[in-house]
Amino acid sequence: MKISIAISCAAAAALTFSASSVTLDELRERTDRRIESIRATPDLVPAPGAPVYYLSEGGSDEADGRTPATAWKTTARLGEEKGKIAPGSFVLFERGGLFRGGFRAEPGVTYAAYGKGPKPRIYSSPENGADPSRWEKTDAKNVWRYKIGDKDVGTMVFNDGEAHAIKILPIYNKDGTYTQQYGNRPFNNGYKDLAEDLHFWHDYSDKTDFKPFAKGTGYVYLYSEQNPGSRFKSIEFNVRKNGIGVGGDDIHIDNLCIKYVGAHGIGGGTRKGLHVTNCELGWIGGSIQAERIFGRRWAVRFGNAVELYGGCDDYVVDNCYVYQVYDAGLTQQINVEKPDDLKDQKHIRYTRNVIEKCNYSIEYFLSIKGEARQGNPSRMEDFLIEKNIMWDAGVGFCQQRPDNSQAAHIKSWRNFSNRATGYVVRRNLFARAREMEIEISSGLLNPDGTDSMPKFEGNVFFGVKGQRFGVINQGKPEELVYDDELAGKLAPLGGGNRFLYVEK
Repeated sequence: MKISIAISCAAAAALTFSASSVTLDELRERTDRRIESIRATPDLVPAPGAPVYYLSEGGSDEADGRTPATAWKTTARLGEEKGKIAPGSFVLFERGGLFRGGFRAEPGVTYAAYGKGPKPRIYSSPENGADPSRWEKTDAKNVWRYKIGDKDVGTMVFNDGEAHAIKILPIYNKDGTYTQQYGNRPFNNGYKDLAEDLHFWHDYSDKTDFKPFAKGTGYVYLYSEQNPGSRFKSIEFNVRKNGIGVGGDDIHIDNLCIKYVGAHGIGGGTRKGLHVTNCELGWIGGSIQAERIFGRRWAVRFGNAVELYGGCDDYVVDNCYVYQVYDAGLTQQINVEKPDDLKDQKHIRYTRNVIEKCNYSIEYFLSIKGEARQGNPSRMEDFLIEKNIMWDAGVGFCQQRPDNSQAAHIKSWRNFSNRATGYVVRRNLFARAREMEIEISSGLLNPDGTDSMPKFEGNVFFGVKGQRFGVINQGKPEELVYDDELAGKLAPLGGGNRFLYVEK
């Protein structure tokens, strides 16, 4: 689609455009070049005298790990060093290598790359399932099974992203019957009710409410007209675990490629000094978080590319490529329920990233609930979203969500407390969203009486006339649409923003 969109000189400079107009195709071409530059980022150099540990796909877990020639082979061996790697150390993965299983990052340690070639790959997927001998034909037409274990599989990704599987889960009906969460078909016979290509069900536990079909066999059941192991060159499993667990403060993760993760790509609780730079994170999430939470009659799935759940300070995600995420690309979030439970989120930087095909490109919330709502002073402070390129919120893997009408590039949830000072959204490109571009809302004023809305300047939005733009205001949300009045309504928040659209 070749659509001309006029951009002012100020907005063009903000996005490093050299011309006064650009087509949507050109925006995509420039985004792709930006992705390639992220993938080609040079390595960090360890500080002089810092202890360095090496991992290589060709290494040995019997070696000492202290030189490239004596590198360890697996993340399992790295895990044996828990508590032994001193702050200030570097753990380097060889470029071009594949390291399965993920790991837990230690306080004060930098995890990065060395050597030549593409970024080292960290896969939570335990194995490549493209082995026809591992797939067994079942007694149901076109349904195959593969033994993968008891960590719930969020999806399967085929041929490095050419296709992905649709996870089928039961909705628990009051009359004791079941309905497929995706597609709304009956699901009263377990895997025998799979009827569409690449739909699957994972029998990961016999302790679910899906009786009597859940027996905890560990098999994934996949609908395919031919043996999946012959059909595809690669089959990766998003098993329920983090790619990298953030095990302390002052951790730097640089130049790693983290993929095929059922939980969070990089995830931790209340942390200080988490810096994620120059990384690639793709195909994240989709595993079951828990059954029947939030009053729902189905299991809730989850998975963010980079998440801190709790308070945070000095939290940076910069120059990363993030894509195909079930939930949020980047997020900080917490529900505070006690007056004395302080969970400030301070000094947050989401900058220079390319984020696409996530349900939420960026999600955040600091929700103060119940009796704590007025008495707890928790707030966001010094929060910057700048120079990010965001495409296609709510498109891709995340479309199999039952609540996919909530998708947005920035999502804060309506009337959550979200008290904030020093909040800035500046010089970003927001290109297309299936439902809405942004939902920035706050239910609490700051102690000095000011609102919690961001300074909003130099951003470029692209949408379709008459479609939802979203919400950005304090208190009761006001729905906005792409129309000729949109720029004027948001002008009080800042200057230089452009709201571009085409006719339906």
